[in-house]
Order: sequence, then C-alpha cells, then structure tokens
Amino acid sequence: MSTRPKIVFFARGFQAGFYPELQDERYEAIYVTLTREEADQVRAKGCEVAACFEADFDSIAPAEVPEHYLLTSLMSERFLGRYSQSERLTILGKEIAFWRALLDKHQPIAVCNELIAIEISEVLLIETRKRGIRYLAPMYCVIEGYFYWLPDPLTLSGRALDLPEPTERTLAMADAYLDQVRQSDYKPYYVRNLAGRRNFKPLATGLAKSALWKWRDWTSRDAMKPGAFRYETYTEEYSKRPQVFAASFTKSYDALTDISDEREIVLYPLHQEPEATLNYMSEFFSSQVATIENILKCLSPHQTLVVKEHPVDKGALLRPKFQDIRARYSNLAFLPAEVHSREVLARCERVVTLTSSVGWEAACIGKCVFVMGEIYWDSVPGVWRIETWPELRDAMRTPVDQIERVDPEDARRFVASLAEFSHEGRPLPNPKLYDSENVALVRNAICIGAGIEPTGSSG
Repeated sequence: MSTRPKIVFFARGFQAGFYPELQDERYEAIYVTLTREEADQVRAKGCEVAACFEADFDSIAPAEVPEHYLLTSLMSERFLGRYSQSERLTILGKEIAFWRALLDKHQPIAVCNELIAIEISEVLLIETRKRGIRYLAPMYCVIEGYFYWLPDPLTLSGRALDLPEPTERTLAMADAYLDQVRQSDYKPYYVRNLAGRRNFKPLATGLAKSALWKWRDWTSRDAMKPGAFRYETYTEEYSKRPQVFAASFTKSYDALTDISDEREIVLYPLHQEPEATLNYMSEFFSSQVATIENILKCLSPHQTLVVKEHPVDKGALLRPKFQDIRARYSNLAFLPAEVHSREVLARCERVVTLTSSVGWEAACIGKCVFVMGEIYWDSVPGVWRIETWPELRDAMRTPVDQIERVDPEDARRFVASLAEFSHEGRPLPNPKLYDSENVALVRNAICIGAGIEPTGSSG
C-alpha cells in the first residue's frame, strides 16, 4: 500500500486529458470525474478513476441538505436549473454524499480543480474546508507563463490575495508587461488567432452539437430515471452559433463615428455567456441585460453607453435579448467583437465592468474604471469598487477630472507582487500545456501548493 500523500484531481473538461500527465512519485493521484466521457478519457491514459458522479449517481444515497448549506445559491449553477426544485435538492444531496464518501475514504492532503464554476465543485470546496484539506485552483498571472493558486477558489478578488513585496526581478517583469499593455495594438494572449465571424467550421460544429445536446437534454429530463441523469447541458451555447450567424446577415451594429463628439462615451465590455465570472464572480449581476439596463439608468443625459462584444463571443449582441434592449434605449450603442478595445478606450474616459480584462487595461492606461464583480485587480488603488447602483450613478455624475485613477507605480508594484506570488507553469488551456517542461513545472507547483517538498525527481 502506498504511503505517499494523496491528492484528488477532479478532472473536468480539458483536465480529463491533462491531469493524468501530472502523476508524480511524490504523491498518489486520485482521479475523479463528473461525466462518463471524462472517465473514459482518464482511463484511456492508463489511470484508474476512483469515482464518476454521473456513473455513480443512481447508487448514491443523498445526504440531508443542511439549511443554508451553499455559500452561493442554487441559482448560481449554470447547468442544473432545468430540473425541479425537489430534483435539485436530491442532486445537491447526492453531491454532498459523493464528496463526503470520497474524501473520507482517501483522506487526501489536497484536491486539485479549477476555480469554482459549477455547484458540485462548490460542494467539494465546502467539504474540503470542513476537513482542513487544501483546495488548489489555478489562476492565470498577468505575466504569460505564470499562474498562482487562488487563496479562495470561490472568488477572483484581489482582496483575497496576500501579496508579497516585489523584487527587482519581478519589477523588471512588470515593466516589460506594462510596456506591452500600453501599446495601442495590445491584445492579451488568450484572444489572439481567433476564428473569423463567418468561419464555417464553428457554425457546422454548433449545428451538430446543438442537435446532440437537445437530444441529451430530452433523454435526461427525468433526473431520477435510472441511467438518465446528465449534469451538463450545452444546448444554449451551441444553439446560439447558427442564430447569430443568421443574424449577422440581417442585423447591424453601431459605429463609434455615429456617436457625436459632444457625447461622453461610457464603455461596458460584454462578457462571454455563460461563464463562471458571471455566475459566481458577479453573482448578483449575472444577467447582462439587466446590468446594461441599470447602467443606462445611471447615466447623465449627455452620456452614451457603448457595449462591445467579447472577442471570443462574436455575434452575441445580435441575439434577441440584446436587440430588444437596444431598441428600447436611445443612449445605447453596440459594437462588434472585431472592433479593437483600444479604439473605444481612445474615445472614452470611463469603463464600467464586472471582471473584464479590458477594465484592467483601461486602468493601466489611465482611464476611470468602475468594477462591480470580483477580479484580481479590484483592490489596486485607483480602481473604483461599486457595490450599489446609486453609487454608480454618483460616479457617472462626478466630473472625470475629479475621479481617482490608478497610479502607474501602483500598477507596476501590483503586477510585480502578483508575479512574486506566482509559480512558473501553465496549468490552463494553452498551446504549451502538454510540453514536458510545462508538465514538470505544474507538478512542482502542485507539490508546493499541497505542502509537499518540491525538490527531487518527478516521474
């Protein structure tokens, strides 16, 4: 029997392929999956699957759900809203029982998973905290090739970070990074080389997978029917692709040149839907239609709200729910994903955002930034945290020359401290994910995060 410390890897999505690469002689890896497909991926790499929630679902006796058990709510979950409340409580009870049994059986010193993005991972967090088990959730550092373990995987907020003092090395890294960010054509590495709006391959994929997920939703509509339960659904995500493709031939966007120079532009960068930064990091602002409408109510008569699509969600603003609000408000303009954010920032001084990276870029180039969600840069001096809509209304009516901005030195020291806090490696999707050097770096970072001696060989 192995005497090595155990680490549970909850292998969701891409992690079902990547986590088996992280086996190491310094710890025993315990693999758990959400879906049957993920379990097959893990086994295909020669690893044993200790538990699979979908496969085990029918045999799990649900635990009693304590009152106020969740740290968020049933509404934060992106997939399970299609089930009735009684079914939801049964599913939640099974999630609780699932993790309790697994953690009690294996007694790991750490679990490795992503930022809390769905309910079952929130349950995992709650149960690990009760047992004093470390929860390792990676987050990109702004410096490419580095990441850090989130102190609290339920939030991205910088207020949760206890950042160290920077060194000359990381200050130099910050200088190089900020020099890039301040270039007028800057794009973050994760939005480069994206497919075009009318690329046929994403459309064909969307049509095929939309049909597949509609069928899967139909067959899993009764969660308690033996063998029927399926946690995830991507029907909305894939069905919107043909919808926005068709709309691109009949619907139009606005142009910055259409907006009078006499009007002040306020920018709201649209978030991709659905995603955890909306459901969890911006829990009370997750309906972007409602958020846009409330921002509009905070504007003065001479301000115009410009909403720009996310680069990876082309056509999102052509969907009916956004077109409806555009038709009802005259001080609202929509810009396509292809418009570079810097074109908009050149025309505006105020940015309202939930967690968008455009907000951070705006702060770095001296714009007024108002943040309403939870993101790693929300504690930088000069960034305005907005808690209520009346606060935002007051901020929109404050002359721009009276609004505090991020001081360049504060930005520099923040980036350097974040780099100092980070580990080298790329545990999240990127072209170098499976490189042997990267895998070794991530293994060492896991050892450090789990409190295992990181030196020595890694097998």
